[in-house]
Amino acid sequence: MKDHLDRMNKSIFSALMILALGASLALTGCMEQPPEPVTEQQQTTPAYIPRAALFHPPVQYQGRISPNGAKVSWLSLKDGGLNLFIANSDDPASAKQYTNTKNGVEIHYWSPNSAFVLFTQHSSDLQHLQTFSLNVQSGEVIKLGPDQKNVDVKLQKVSRNWPNSALISINDRDAHWPDLYRINLRTAERKLVLKNNKYIRLIADDDLVPRIGITSQADGSQTWVLLLRDGQTKTLFQVPASKVKGTKPLRFDPSGTVLYMLDQRNMRHSIFTSIDLLDGRRQVLAEVPGFDIERVWFHPVTTQPLAGYINADLPQWLALDQGFAPALEQMRQQLGPHFNILAATSDAMQLVLYSDQPDRAGKYSLFNRETGNTSTMFETALTAAITANSKSRMVKIITRDNFKMIGYLSPATVNADNQPQAAPLVIIPQPWPGSRMVYGFDPQIPWLNSRGYSVLEINTRGAGRLGFAYKKQQNIQLAASDLLDAAKWANKAGWAVPGKISALGTSLGGSTVLRALSRPENQFACAVTLDSLVDIPGTYQWLLANNPSMAQSLGSAFAFASDSPDTGLMQQLSPHLQTKNISKPVLLLHSSSMPGASLEASLQYATQLKTRGTPVTLATLEGKIDSWYDNKVIPPALAVSEQFFAQCLGGLAEPFGDDLANIRVKLPVGAEQIKGLSKALGPECCTQE
Repeated sequence: MKDHLDRMNKSIFSALMILALGASLALTGCMEQPPEPVTEQQQTTPAYIPRAALFHPPVQYQGRISPNGAKVSWLSLKDGGLNLFIANSDDPASAKQYTNTKNGVEIHYWSPNSAFVLFTQHSSDLQHLQTFSLNVQSGEVIKLGPDQKNVDVKLQKVSRNWPNSALISINDRDAHWPDLYRINLRTAERKLVLKNNKYIRLIADDDLVPRIGITSQADGSQTWVLLLRDGQTKTLFQVPASKVKGTKPLRFDPSGTVLYMLDQRNMRHSIFTSIDLLDGRRQVLAEVPGFDIERVWFHPVTTQPLAGYINADLPQWLALDQGFAPALEQMRQQLGPHFNILAATSDAMQLVLYSDQPDRAGKYSLFNRETGNTSTMFETALTAAITANSKSRMVKIITRDNFKMIGYLSPATVNADNQPQAAPLVIIPQPWPGSRMVYGFDPQIPWLNSRGYSVLEINTRGAGRLGFAYKKQQNIQLAASDLLDAAKWANKAGWAVPGKISALGTSLGGSTVLRALSRPENQFACAVTLDSLVDIPGTYQWLLANNPSMAQSLGSAFAFASDSPDTGLMQQLSPHLQTKNISKPVLLLHSSSMPGASLEASLQYATQLKTRGTPVTLATLEGKIDSWYDNKVIPPALAVSEQFFAQCLGGLAEPFGDDLANIRVKLPVGAEQIKGLSKALGPECCTQE
């Protein structure tokens, strides 16, 4: 579900699955100075969008078009899963359902000759992935690999040089090292192409011949080798562990002698390059100083690079072929800056696009290069969750030391000139060192907007992937001051109702919120945190033993003069030692995704705050966290937060409903602070164990 879920990764509640990761109508010139305050006007109370509609799996997604343009395909939520549908491209009503399973379809592709659709399903019984070939004309479906427990059958590549075959990986010989097979899409007859004993990734040319192999070393670095015809190998280069994420193979040209790739070796950002495998010559094809080129779109047949994508303050597609530039501009004007090219006809004249905005769920569209127009294929969200027009916009906020923070404002209401009107405001900082708030759909924005709150997502110091200015200012000590400055700016700009500003922070962002709330100059009325790092050194030590890569990420935020993190600074910025004087109401949410020691630290911290007179509530939520949409922790976290915000900021609140069912919620501290909560949970909710 990558098309849709890529847009979900900045949600504050997605931190429960390990953290990851701005506006459709950018303000002209980006606000360098606060605008004149806007007079608050009385507004008709809006009807809220139900939580169940907003935080819902996509009802349709993964739109595709056949290479010949005759058919369109997509996945639709029906019969308990996301199942495959195909229709004539000029007659959507002709759609026919081709799969019928609760497991649903993970992903699907068209063969280059438009004769087959290849799709992959997960079997919960066998705990494996199976790939199928659908003959579009006959409707026959065949399996392309064995049905064995824990054996994954995955599509690697299709090519017009082999129109009736596909390159498939199967790990039936060795669970760790899948072999490559060329498999006939009509008969499932397979031929071994490469017996794999060490490569974590193999890249094949258009003849379905593996040409590049990548091995991983103990230190996290990678070695790229050229696979020669006689079975020998030749080392091409090494990729340091710190550069692996930004160094990726993309594809070969039709000759199989030129490899296109994203390259971060010896660079602070990823660039788009090509390597001639015959003479080793490297050519830089595109570079944007300070920003990673994250993806490249190629012509489906000629493989000519047409466009590159960067995620700057606003997402941006760069024309790598000037003949494609008008199409990119037309798509941007019609869909906003955040769109992705997912599929195309063989002549690249009809493109399938996914687009969204921070406050509007995604949709799939068809773009016709001949006419320059887009038409909607389908929406991904339930009808009740689709907002009419996006009100989000990028803003730049000047801090006390003249640093320009990039943020995304999604107002609850706007005036006739599309300018924000004053409303209670919720400010959300980025959750993790090096992460950032991005311009893309986040369901918590329409959730809060429809309750009457404007939302300001802000990238404080410590955010990453925002260019050289942020790179030079990687001082996490300033993050709390940045948050305070954002609140001050919002008041001065007239975006917020005075005295009605809250903050919502996850993980390290939650720690930032708590530190800001302890400052005497803060303008917050209250705050909510989810899995905030109350004891940063303790969390760091736990991560070192259980998740070294996350430990490295956290430690990097506290390493300035050396590669080793400053544990003294960790202590200094830990809320349980530094934020004991908070007078405003605080809701601390703690999920079972955090280690037990963290829960103990949160309990001690909440008890200390209560002893000092802070109106604090600690809610612990215990439930499984298998996937974003199956996360049993999210509904109660939303429901509890919503009641808290209504009590503090005065907005709408949807009743608890069934959101507290099938999960264990405890209120060991401050049960009395949120009206109706302890009653909704029952008598066992509110005692320490």
